[in-house]
Amino acid sequence: MQTVLVVITFLLALGFLLQKLVWVPVFAARKKASGTLDGGKTKCGANNCQCH
Repeated sequence: MQTVLVVITFLLALGFLLQKLVWVPVFAARKKASGTLDGGKTKCGANNCQCH
C-alpha cells in the first residue's frame, strides 16, 4: 500500500514538473507579445501615448 502512494506521489510530481517546465514554455512562446504595457492599445509616437 505504501509503495502505491509513493508511485502516485512521484507521478504527480513528475506531471507537475513537465507541465511547469515543458508545456507552459512551449505554448507561451507561441503567443506574440504586443510590445506595450497595456496590451497594444497605445500608439507610440502620438502626443498622448503616455509612454514618454
